[in-house]
Amino acid sequence: MAQDGRGLRSPAVDGVHDMGGMHGFGPVIRDPSERALDERPFHEPWEARTFGLVVATSAKGLRTGSTRPAIERIAPATYLASSYYGRWARGVEAALVAGGSLTSAEIDLRAATVGAAPTRSRSTDPELAAAIAGFLNRPTPTSGEPVAAEFGVGDRVTVRRMAPDGHHRCPRYVRGATGTVERINGGWPHPDADTPEAVYQVRFDMRDLWGDDAEPGSLYIDLWERYLS
Repeated sequence: MAQDGRGLRSPAVDGVHDMGGMHGFGPVIRDPSERALDERPFHEPWEARTFGLVVATSAKGLRTGSTRPAIERIAPATYLASSYYGRWARGVEAALVAGGSLTSAEIDLRAATVGAAPTRSRSTDPELAAAIAGFLNRPTPTSGEPVAAEFGVGDRVTVRRMAPDGHHRCPRYVRGATGTVERINGGWPHPDADTPEAVYQVRFDMRDLWGDDAEPGSLYIDLWERYLS
């Protein structure tokens, strides 16, 4: 798979980011000094600035689309060696380049010459502050559009076995598994399409996913119609 100098590969396929259910990566390491309810959102100042860059560049329309597809295109070795916000930083850089706001060379030059402190703040850029406020306060849709649905509540559906190209929202550990439609969430645009498509909340028995020794209970996953049969 081709890889560029920023640790991204092309084209994107099922990548190392889809790690659910995979073995060999060890346990999730938590900081013992932090409890679940008061864990720090950022551990270093640059992480907070990376989060701010994602919000500001989206509010100002400086990048193309979501950063998620770019994160999914990070080469496996680079992805595993990067921290959570390190992946965000790579993703926003790639999206800025794709949107024509900066070139890779310009980003590298700024990274090599900028000081440790931010060069701009909300108080000195009211236009940016207003754009960010509008972006953060925009209405968030809570229900999908009315669309025709092939399946109904209570139907048994099986997730297709597939290896989709590009960005997708179907975890590999549910492919081939059969579950029950619990709810129809209306129509939402799929990452590969602009028109809304029916999305279903599907309930899977834990044993059907992880085997007879799995803990009791169910897993609920929202899936587009194209993933189901």
